[in-house]
Amino acid sequence: MKKLIKDNLKLFYNVLVFSKRTLSLRDRFFLFRHLDRIWGKVCETPHLNFLSQLTDYKLIGDVLDGDVEHFYKSRNRLWFKNYFEDRDLYEIIKQDIEKLYPKYKEIKLTITHKGIIVFDNYKPNKFNSLLLTIHNGTWIDKEIKKNMAMPDKKRLTEEDLGSGMLYAMTVLEEGGIWIDCKQSRFMCDFNRSYAKAIYANNQEKMLRSVWKEELNEQQKEIILDSYRHFYYILSRLISSYRFNIIFDGHSMRDKDNRPEISFGTKYVPAFYMPIVQAFRQRLKKLDYKDVRINDPYKGGYILKFLTSKFPNVFIFSMEVNKKLYMRADETTIVKSKVDKISQDIIKMLKIEADENGEVK
Repeated sequence: MKKLIKDNLKLFYNVLVFSKRTLSLRDRFFLFRHLDRIWGKVCETPHLNFLSQLTDYKLIGDVLDGDVEHFYKSRNRLWFKNYFEDRDLYEIIKQDIEKLYPKYKEIKLTITHKGIIVFDNYKPNKFNSLLLTIHNGTWIDKEIKKNMAMPDKKRLTEEDLGSGMLYAMTVLEEGGIWIDCKQSRFMCDFNRSYAKAIYANNQEKMLRSVWKEELNEQQKEIILDSYRHFYYILSRLISSYRFNIIFDGHSMRDKDNRPEISFGTKYVPAFYMPIVQAFRQRLKKLDYKDVRINDPYKGGYILKFLTSKFPNVFIFSMEVNKKLYMRADETTIVKSKVDKISQDIIKMLKIEADENGEVK
């Protein structure tokens, strides 16, 4: 068995390296399916392996692990309320659990007390995505928030409100792992390097004043602790599971002549670019008129981090214009529009090629 897996992986690698620019779209999908079968022989109990690695890191005491049904039944208990940093964060996570139950009651959850949630719907021998919605959150620690100069209205328009709802079905319905972050990017931005994860005054064009006073070292350390936890969890997930696609899901404000949807492909290996082009064609057939590549965003730090560790994995980012699912105030989400986009993203990922290699 080991020899079979090794030989197949070697074959795939040789095709990947020597045929980057000659394979048709149809052939690329064939290789995806072939790699699925190989990975199916490797993966047995990845969730337990993932948890064991958290234990090794001594992070297991900082996480809760169970399924949606377990947390739904425990959602009003005192121990569950007291687990989180404050009651605001507890309420946010409680609402998510109530939305998921009962339809997704068997999906496994791993939750940190600072609001990083891993949704596990991994299906061995199937097509699995790793979805990241790292700018979906709005929660800020109360002590940190006291020092924040940003008005809530301004901050919320810059957050990726509703991005979790846009992309979640790709994992909850189809299969894979979803990492969702409930804390605000303006407290700690996981899509930046460690040195730049905390925003500074006069650093951003969109916002000149973030803090009333500069954060002290103790405050920075508290914030960056969640950054270290996040990247450790992400690394352990990657080492425990095998994914067909890794993508970073975002939403963007409707300004500066931005498109309806954009793909960030700065870190996409050349071999996979025809797949991105196929996604683009598929969305246009679904009546999205303006779909661009690398406009306005090319892909953030998290994709750079993942590509450095896994250079041959299909990794990309996706941005949905907020005008497609929000009212003009940029904070009110229209659920029916979110549901439609969510289904269209699933259709996008299910693209197939006809006998001529064209997108159906």
